[in-house]
Amino acid sequence: MIKHTRRNRATVIASAITLAAVLMLPPALAQSASSGAFRNLAAIETTLLRGVTTKAEVRTQLGIPNGSGAARFAHAGNDEREIWYYEDVALTGAKSEAQVLKVDMRQQILLVIFKGELVDGYLWTSNSGTGTAR
Repeated sequence: MIKHTRRNRATVIASAITLAAVLMLPPALAQSASSGAFRNLAAIETTLLRGVTTKAEVRTQLGIPNGSGAARFAHAGNDEREIWYYEDVALTGAKSEAQVLKVDMRQQILLVIFKGELVDGYLWTSNSGTGTAR
């Protein structure tokens, strides 16, 4: 059972608007529509260096995060760590068959963990490949 909330309705409306926008795209563009903060995944391993890369450098490289929060890790002395959230969602394909629209999407999520002003680690995951954690 889905609980209907204002947020659920807003999500449904946003999804419908996105879908309408995709349907209006020419086929060549519909195959590559994307939104999000990070594209160059190969650079993550060389730019997010633990104890070296600063928040300012992360912001320069990846832009403003989509969200932020904090966590406590028992193995790290239970000290609070700040976490920045980045997300990249791309439409990788769309086709209509028998009055049904089939949409293929790729979603990548990057969490950057900070200890003070420096990167303490990161977690990257994608539904199109394997994830990496450092």
